[in-house]
Amino acid sequence: MQRRQQIFSFAATLVLWAGAAYAAPPPERDELLAEAPAAAGPAPAWAVVDARNHLTGARGPVAVAFGIVQERGRSRPASLRVDSLDGTTTVRIDADGLRLGPFAVAVRHSLDGGRFVASSWPVNADQDGIELGGDRAIRFVTELYGKTELRLAVVRALSVPLLFTFVVDGAEAALSPLAERGHWSGGPSISDLPAPLPR
Repeated sequence: MQRRQQIFSFAATLVLWAGAAYAAPPPERDELLAEAPAAAGPAPAWAVVDARNHLTGARGPVAVAFGIVQERGRSRPASLRVDSLDGTTTVRIDADGLRLGPFAVAVRHSLDGGRFVASSWPVNADQDGIELGGDRAIRFVTELYGKTELRLAVVRALSVPLLFTFVVDGAEAALSPLAERGHWSGGPSISDLPAPLPR
C-alpha cells in the first residue's frame, strides 16, 4: 500500500511539473530568446561515460545511444550500449519491460533506410535485451560508421516484431575510445579471413 502511495505521489508531482513546464513562457523570455544566438545544433546521438563493472572492477568508456522501441503501436525508451570493459567488446540493446526468454532471437537490421539484413542475437543473461560479443560485436558497430539511423527488428515466435530505432550519427568519433581500448582493426576480423591452404 505504501508503494502505491509513493507511486501516486510521484505521478502527481510529475503531472504538476509537466503542467508548469509546458505553460506559455512570459513575453519577456520570448524577447530574450529572439536576441540569443542560434543553438550549435542538435544534441549528440552518443553519450560516452566512464563506467565500472562492479563484479570484476574493470573500468573504461561506455558509449550509449538512446532510442525507442515500438510494439503494437506503443513506444517506450530503448538503449544501445557498447563497451569493452572486460577485454571483449559487447553490444547490448534493451528496453524497459522487455522479456525475451532464454533463447537467441532472429534479428533484422537496416541502416539509413536500406534493406534489412538478417542475423541471430543471443538474449542477455537477464533476458531483458539482446547482445553481441567479440568479433560479431565489432563488425556490427563498425557498420554504424558514417550512418545516421539504425532500425532493428526483433522477430519473436507467435508475436509481433519489436522495432528499435536509434540515431547513430557520429558513431566513429564517439566509439573511438572503445576502438582503441578493444584494439579494433579496420580490416576483416580473424573469423572472416579464408582458412589457409594445406601445404
